[in-house]
Amino acid sequence: MRKGERMAKNWLIGLAVFIALASAAFWWASNTTRYAFDTSLDVIELTSPKSEPEIYGAGHIPQLEYSEDRDPCAVRTPTKRALFGDLHVHTALSGDAYAEGTRLYPEAAYRFAKGEEVLFPGPGDTNGTPVQIDRPLDFAAVTDHSEALGESHICRNADYPGYFSRACQIYREGKEPGVRVFGVPRAGTQPQRVASVCGPDGADCRDASKIVWQSVIDAAEEAYDKTPDCTFTSLVGYEYTRSPSGMHMHRNTIFKNASVPDFPANYIDYPTLPELLGKLETECRLGIENCDVISIPHNSNISSGNAFNPRSLEGLSEEAQQRHRVQRQAYDRLLEITQHKGASECVNGVTDILGDEDEYCGVEAIRTIGDEERAFDTTPWIPRVFRANIRECTDQDFDLKDNHYKGPCVASRDFARGAWLEGLKEYTHTHVNPFQMGVIASTDTHVATPGNTEEANWPGHIVHESTLEGRLGEARLGRHNRLDANPGGLAGVWAFENSRDAIFQSLKRRETFGTSGTRIQPRLFAGDYSEDICSAPDWLDQAYGLGVPMGAGIEAPEDGIRLLVQARADDGPSAMPLQELQLIKGWIDDAGEKRFSVTTVADASSEGGSDQLCAAYEDPEYNPANPAYYYLRVIERPTLRWSAAQCEAESPESRPEECASELGRLVHEMAWTSPIWLKPQ
Repeated sequence: MRKGERMAKNWLIGLAVFIALASAAFWWASNTTRYAFDTSLDVIELTSPKSEPEIYGAGHIPQLEYSEDRDPCAVRTPTKRALFGDLHVHTALSGDAYAEGTRLYPEAAYRFAKGEEVLFPGPGDTNGTPVQIDRPLDFAAVTDHSEALGESHICRNADYPGYFSRACQIYREGKEPGVRVFGVPRAGTQPQRVASVCGPDGADCRDASKIVWQSVIDAAEEAYDKTPDCTFTSLVGYEYTRSPSGMHMHRNTIFKNASVPDFPANYIDYPTLPELLGKLETECRLGIENCDVISIPHNSNISSGNAFNPRSLEGLSEEAQQRHRVQRQAYDRLLEITQHKGASECVNGVTDILGDEDEYCGVEAIRTIGDEERAFDTTPWIPRVFRANIRECTDQDFDLKDNHYKGPCVASRDFARGAWLEGLKEYTHTHVNPFQMGVIASTDTHVATPGNTEEANWPGHIVHESTLEGRLGEARLGRHNRLDANPGGLAGVWAFENSRDAIFQSLKRRETFGTSGTRIQPRLFAGDYSEDICSAPDWLDQAYGLGVPMGAGIEAPEDGIRLLVQARADDGPSAMPLQELQLIKGWIDDAGEKRFSVTTVADASSEGGSDQLCAAYEDPEYNPANPAYYYLRVIERPTLRWSAAQCEAESPESRPEECASELGRLVHEMAWTSPIWLKPQ
């Protein structure tokens, strides 16, 4: 063999060996957990009276008392009235929002919620475009990300040494690198601070976050109407943003009043859920007399099986796992059923729930089984970027080292309907339901525009969506926005009055509902009602007097129960009439299988819709031995989705080419109530 041929052969052999070794190393890096689950994790026992589960019974309506100094509201409604708000609002205080170009702060967000005009930011647009909500909200909470409150404050203030760091320079330059400079270090199971900004022990960032947190409290106090008019309520809150490998296990923390801890909890200092809820117990419910708080999971639809993962604490004692189930029952009073990054009600195609396909499970879905998604994962050495077909989560996706499902995959419990069924399943063998959550909806705006949900005029919820081309574009890696996104929803509560104490009482009791952005007013009761209760002039008094409202958990009566459903249409200028009322039931059958059914109990589609619908329904398959829940879904007549409405408003010659997208042209606006749970006696 000639020398040149030998060299070429050796080179090819060397290249093949290198590729094989590199592939093996990449596989190892891609499939090795960097940090194993900490089996020494302390799960505290709840001892505050505020953490004791409520006892719901027929006619139970607790008295309302104020926990802070304020004038009594002039109007109080004994049978409660619907209030609409937004409990998921980001401003320029959020690390990602500022890097993207948002320059509106909490004060501006509350002004917008009250109906005032603000300037919507645009790429490179220093002046902004005036925007205004079509109707004021009744309440709102600014919930900026707690993880980078201190970092972003330091990067905006030259008084700190970290201001001059390369990381802060990248952050101030903004755009995607600015978002990722603080996002990537906390994208694992052991999140880290950036030492060049925070100092070697992170003290500078912790101190700075306290300063920012106080400004959040001050803005809420300034916006709150404490006069007898009770026109607007601002609630103090923040977002805890846990996102290992991009899997969303985020939750919004909402306080009862302004008596709150000095420091907002974050994923860096409290990297597990037991640690977070333990902090809320010790520092709020136990540590401050007037402090109370709830934690609201959101975007479970993109959590890859992890938001409501019953295996999250495997490796701990059964006693510790049981304490955690009780923690979740006491603090996870609600979940966010829809928002800017998709709906989290239900998903078709899962194999662990028996029932027919539900056509409305696809409304504003971000993930569906069979879709292809470009995703990323963090490994010991390098990030891994890959494309994968989304499948149903199985044991092969579960990492025994860190108790996480690795995606992208979809579990039935990523969605409210499946999570509630998982909770019933847990109850059957632990006697605690950790997923007994009511519902709200919100926007997740990152431009400080709470409640901005009108389809035809929606300007986007991040700066990159401020143009029609931006809203119609393709989402970037790790993002769920642009064309697949939507204007988000509204949180609804049934409350005695528009005050913090009244609203928080309803949030904690789960007498709540969510809408896809419309202002439908849905009601759900269960009790000993007559068939013709809807025609009674005092039907609402009977509803409360002879039964329980949405959010209640009661023992299943032996001789059956009647569900009372009622809804009023949005009375806004662009609202559509109601099309139908659907009662969704979930239960565990005699064989231990999860099941659901959808029953239309009122239908006005043949008449073109109705402004009001009401029905009394008795379940013909009722079995008091089966753990079950019922919730109401209200559906409007279809209307143009924002993408179709805004494209059609453009002249043909000026329409962006993205308007040719095949995404659905019509959308059904809808509302969902919190369930009523029936447990076997």
